[in-house]
Amino acid sequence: MILVFVGVVFVVLNAMKVYVYMRFFCHSVLLPKWAGIGILVALALGEIALLVLKDVHFSHFQYLAISSCLVLTLTLFMACVSVDILRFGVNLSLKFSSKIQHRESKNLSPLATQRDSKHNDINTSRRTFLSKCKDYAMAGLFLLFTFKGFSAALTLPPIKEVRIKIPHLKAKKSIAMISDVHIGKNLGRAFLEGIVEKINALEADIVVIVGDLADDKIENIKDDLEPLKSLKSKEGVYYVCGNHEHYHGLDSILEYLRTLNLTILHNTNIELEGFNLAGVSDLAGVRFKNLEPDLESAKKGLNPQKPSILLSHQPKFVYENDVSDFDLVLCGHTHAGQVFPLSLFVWLDQHYVYGLYDITHKNMESKRLTQDSMRADSGKTQLYVSSGVGFWGPAIRFLAPSEIVLFRLE
Repeated sequence: MILVFVGVVFVVLNAMKVYVYMRFFCHSVLLPKWAGIGILVALALGEIALLVLKDVHFSHFQYLAISSCLVLTLTLFMACVSVDILRFGVNLSLKFSSKIQHRESKNLSPLATQRDSKHNDINTSRRTFLSKCKDYAMAGLFLLFTFKGFSAALTLPPIKEVRIKIPHLKAKKSIAMISDVHIGKNLGRAFLEGIVEKINALEADIVVIVGDLADDKIENIKDDLEPLKSLKSKEGVYYVCGNHEHYHGLDSILEYLRTLNLTILHNTNIELEGFNLAGVSDLAGVRFKNLEPDLESAKKGLNPQKPSILLSHQPKFVYENDVSDFDLVLCGHTHAGQVFPLSLFVWLDQHYVYGLYDITHKNMESKRLTQDSMRADSGKTQLYVSSGVGFWGPAIRFLAPSEIVLFRLE
């Protein structure tokens, strides 16, 4: 399955390079043809190296340099597509204008016809000018997209404040949420220190980390994860794993995270001052036959007099299971697509992409399949899917900004 995925990715990347060559390098006034071919070959070699050397431990800067080949391929392609769309619109407008002028010229005097001929010459010059501008526009958009993509991925995310009404909540509460930090080859200690500093400034009642915190073998990132010890909250820091922890040795990662003052909520719950907080392990546990998600265990012993909140890394879990015993479910995993328009594929896989959803109706349908009637005190179930803090793979985010979420529960 992994080989099929990698094969599809490389086919797509090479198709992008062919498109870039045909639409830009083949007729570019900025670079000779051989230089364009050389750039595309260099990007392809970098992408191959990224796959072949995936198990080699690089410094963050070295890995960033190699993975940048993929970023540059993407931004080149997006710049070409953007210019072609703009060019298509301009050409369509000119063609429409030319047809109107041609109809009007049939009944014009010789002097007017001569004037129209001069106008056509101007249009020809304009097309030549636009053709020259195309290359400069493509180069400019490429630089802009590359800068924006890198900066959106590598800079500390902003705080996004979300207000949510929770029935039966006796006092206002605040939750700081992060997901998908992906501490590993790309992001390290300095980035996590910045995240911890921003969270501590929020003075939240609790902090939750909803999966994909670690994205490398634990022996490579122990020092990078150390800043988690400094996380501050009034009622604790709570964590559930994501799929990427499974890829790098879940048991050893969890063993180390327990030394960092994190409370791990895998298929269990805890009663806090204002609400119940439960967590399920990730769906990847089914594939790896290790710590499979168990919602029934997570719900066992919930205090029915208090609202309940569930932590689950993948929103797909919510789609596949009845979570109507919870007032709010917090998920990550999707990165909001990370690079538009990949959000479409995320939606096809996960059914939710980003933001706040009311899933009450879905839960009611699920209940009808399993019970004769709904419990009398059933309220609204809401789902929030975060775009995450870090990124996976190449250092790029495009129209999918990262975030630290501060929930104001009312």
